[in-house]
Amino acid sequence: MKNDFGGHDNYHFNNVYGYVGQAIGFYDAPMLDGHEDKFYSNKVVMTGTNVGSETCTGTGKAVLYSNQYFTPTGNITECGVDLADWQAKGFDVRSTVASTPDADTIIGWARETLLGK
Repeated sequence: MKNDFGGHDNYHFNNVYGYVGQAIGFYDAPMLDGHEDKFYSNKVVMTGTNVGSETCTGTGKAVLYSNQYFTPTGNITECGVDLADWQAKGFDVRSTVASTPDADTIIGWARETLLGK
């Protein structure tokens, strides 16, 4: 998800992101309070190990939850801390991280997302 120049109310959900460096890229954050972006229920296969550049404190933070992150190491950080530590603070709840699956698995997710099969 990319957002800049004060964008807001951008919802990304139920998508498959394949081989992206990071899941989130916000450049003019924070968003307007009450008009935050939402990123949830996505499968994100990443080449890096950081969820991305997002506002980590104050109001106008993006709302992330229930995502499945996949990285080469099976580990991920968000806002400078391990995902589990970030979740302990009440953020990105129900999201998980695992090692990158094989290409056939990712193609299967894409097929299911696009064709419902």
